Amino acid sequence: MGTRAPFAGRSSSSLPPGARGASEAGSFAPQQRSIRSNCMNDHTLRVLEFERVLDMLAGEASFSMGAEKARALRPATTWEGARQLAQETAEMRLLDQQGIDIPFSGARDIRPHLRAAAIGQMLEPGALLECAQVLTTARRARLVLEKVRDRVPTLAAIGDRIGDFRSFADEVENAISPRGEVTDAASDQLALVRRELRAAEARLEQRAQAALADAVRKGAAQEGLLTERNGRKVIPVRSDSRSAVPGIVHDVSSSGATLFIEPFAVVEAGNAVRELRLAEEREVRRVLQRLTDLLGIRAEEALRSVEALGDLDLIHARARLARKMGAALPPAGEVERWFGPGGSTQLRRARHPLLRGNVVPIDVTVGESPQGILITGPNTGGKTVALKTIGLLTLMAQAGMGVPCDDGSRVRFFPRIYADIGDEQSIEQSLSTFSSHLRNIISILGEADRDTLVLLDELGAGTDPAEGAAIARAVIEELLDRGTTIVATTHHGELKVFAHSDPRLENASVEFDLETLSPTYHLVVGLPGQSNALAIARRLGLDEHVVERASEQLSPGHFELEELLAEIRSQRREAEAARAAAEAARQDAERLRRELALEREAIEHERAALLAEAKREADDTLARMRRELEQLRRRAAERQFDPVAAQEALRQAEREREQLARAAVARRAATASPVITREVEPGDLVHVRDIPQLGEALTAPGEDGRLEVQFGSLRMKVSIDRIDRIEKPNPSGGRVVVPAGPQVSHELDLRGQRAEAALERFESYLDAAYRAGLPFVRIIHGKGTGALRAAIREALAKHPLVRSYESAPAAEGGDGVTIALLAG
Repeated sequence: MGTRAPFAGRSSSSLPPGARGASEAGSFAPQQRSIRSNCMNDHTLRVLEFERVLDMLAGEASFSMGAEKARALRPATTWEGARQLAQETAEMRLLDQQGIDIPFSGARDIRPHLRAAAIGQMLEPGALLECAQVLTTARRARLVLEKVRDRVPTLAAIGDRIGDFRSFADEVENAISPRGEVTDAASDQLALVRRELRAAEARLEQRAQAALADAVRKGAAQEGLLTERNGRKVIPVRSDSRSAVPGIVHDVSSSGATLFIEPFAVVEAGNAVRELRLAEEREVRRVLQRLTDLLGIRAEEALRSVEALGDLDLIHARARLARKMGAALPPAGEVERWFGPGGSTQLRRARHPLLRGNVVPIDVTVGESPQGILITGPNTGGKTVALKTIGLLTLMAQAGMGVPCDDGSRVRFFPRIYADIGDEQSIEQSLSTFSSHLRNIISILGEADRDTLVLLDELGAGTDPAEGAAIARAVIEELLDRGTTIVATTHHGELKVFAHSDPRLENASVEFDLETLSPTYHLVVGLPGQSNALAIARRLGLDEHVVERASEQLSPGHFELEELLAEIRSQRREAEAARAAAEAARQDAERLRRELALEREAIEHERAALLAEAKREADDTLARMRRELEQLRRRAAERQFDPVAAQEALRQAEREREQLARAAVARRAATASPVITREVEPGDLVHVRDIPQLGEALTAPGEDGRLEVQFGSLRMKVSIDRIDRIEKPNPSGGRVVVPAGPQVSHELDLRGQRAEAALERFESYLDAAYRAGLPFVRIIHGKGTGALRAAIREALAKHPLVRSYESAPAAEGGDGVTIALLAG
């Protein structure tokens, strides 16, 4: 079989968007889509530990190709690229929230198999099965996305790159068993050869057994046992009885006492079996080559499909990691609401994704007002953590990953991000820490502009304090003049005054607990950090007279500043405590409001129940009075009573009836329901609360206070208390209600179904129910994990045929059933 070049003469411009990199020049090497630029500064990625986040992301992938793409992921350096990555993740999170799963079970990296098939190299049955399974999985993923295209258009566009390989998969399934064996159904010729082979094997076995029995009878064979040597049937014969069994010797025992002879009587049958086995092997190889060729001629399309499945797995991994980190971003909605190329980065309760345990969140705003933040304070590690959190979360947002912070946050896009963090001393290059930092800063100054985020740790450290502070201030001023967004940390006290005097820069600090001599990691924006050096020295046990001598070297202004900062911090803590108390009070008031609302609702229900009970009592009394009147009439007919007394009894009964009617009207008026001015009669058109269409009364109210009402094709019993309006029937006498459509059940049971299949049934059912004139429907989805319920209610909330929906009463299924009122 000659080799083929499946990509020759194909222009990459003919491929779907995003698929060109994978097939350029016929290469099967893994490549990212064009929006995944690798132009972000590698030094920045390293010092911000972005690779460790990618390792976490790779751990969420469903198969090796997704993990490979995760480790190759880089933050986008164009706004359009970053926006698309964020949109992909937002759409995947939306599907996750609605309980819609994209299938990845059975996904494998089959690129080596595709490479082999492309050059005509025959694939083994297991490899063909694996290819068919992966391509089938990819197609199922496309079908899921196709059904929800209106909600996830970006993901659906990726799914469009997946081809339809059903014919190939059917061929493989028909030819190869799940155990990896080529079946008789693979070809007519193979089925014929195998039938002949089985018959030949039966003949061989029969002749071999006959030869064995003859050898045993002659005493040449020690045991009545056939064996095989070199694929031939042989009989173990004693060497001294060689002449008793004429045939071909295929083997001799180690002792030489036993010969393994193929009798001449079975040689011909053995040859026939051997020839048929070779024919079977040739036909099997022909079948496998045919299946390989089916895949090989579409290898490029198959590669695009597998690459698309890998891209979907990567996006799915990003959504899974976002959920695991408790990331509020990206939400299911417009990307521009939280992510954009201008404005400020506003992080609310942002957490560093690599920290474990009780992580202290930070709140920070930087980018426009203020343009930069200067974090000061002792060298305790808290400043660097805050700096890294801002930088790393920005990189994650631009790589389409979830950002661990609270709702209300916003991330600004930066085409360029530079960081100079940590001890950069280089022994090999004979560079000091200061020199190494300075080389990085020089490089940054060569690139930074208003679209750049610069992170500088311990700016001006490692040299003379006065000169270091001067250089640090000059660098910050230069970056501010260029419009660059800056976050810097420093020890230099002089820079605190500079940050306070320049409106483009804001002071910040990390709180320090003098009792435990450890940082709280709580970032305080608006206040510079205190040095606390003397206090720390005293707490650690430095001699008091040494501490006093050090204090004498400081100017009085230094202590005044430290005392002022301490007082401001104390006042801020008091204000925060007051704000927390106010928030707690607000929450208590809200809780009390909800409790009162629930209590009021319970009272209203109780009032309605009392009204119903009073009405039932009145109806019972009226019924009893009617029975008594009937008895009086019978007695009158039999002349067994005084007519005057009977007339008086009738008048008294009428007075009681009127009194009961007035009492019922008064109680009904006490409720929020409208007053019905007359009794309901069969044929009346009635409006029932919570049902958006008129129904026709089929009966008068019974003794239980209920009557039958027809709504389209649905007939139901309704309590008289729920009727708030009565209209006269059509003058023509016809029953004027919404025309009845086909008979449709008012209940749909979706329990046990996956979300995508359930939504498909739900859509068609809702349409049929509306056309049938049903006023409401009951959707039974069960409780379970809540995913199916969430998907159904999401669909109900947006459906034009649905007026409102709510959970069923507890006695009728509770949260496991949703009742939807249809528009009418």
